[in-house]
Amino acid sequence: MFKIMIKALFILYFCSMAVLYSEDNYEAETTLKALNEVRENEGLYPFELSDELNKAANIRAKELSINFSHIRPNNTRYDEILYENRIRVFSSDENIAYRFKNAETVISYWMNSSQYKLNILSDKFTHVGVSHYAINGEDFWVVIFAQLRRMN
Repeated sequence: MFKIMIKALFILYFCSMAVLYSEDNYEAETTLKALNEVRENEGLYPFELSDELNKAANIRAKELSINFSHIRPNNTRYDEILYENRIRVFSSDENIAYRFKNAETVISYWMNSSQYKLNILSDKFTHVGVSHYAINGEDFWVVIFAQLRRMN
């Protein structure tokens, strides 16, 4: 009987956690599409999605729920995550946001911020990683912009 109760509590806990947080691939894809529409309207080439950068962006989005800053919870800069994951870049930057419920509103916010707008319209960045993470009713967004280097 005790084993059944423990198993039931375990299942209940993980089912409730699924309600508390999610990585939203649809919103991330919608965000990428909106970023590239903005770039197309400005006559710029579209960003390419990078699986490596996406993995880093997923980690960063979760970290933002702990410490909403370009400084990570371990007190390093955001770009340290690139080095930790052996992602070689010439340059990088990140846009972050929270409390926006959809891609359109977060893109609008970024386009009304001079620094974040520069990242979106920069011709030096070629690839992005995009993530949306929701937990306890809060939404966290991150785009990591990079000019990637080839591995030799």
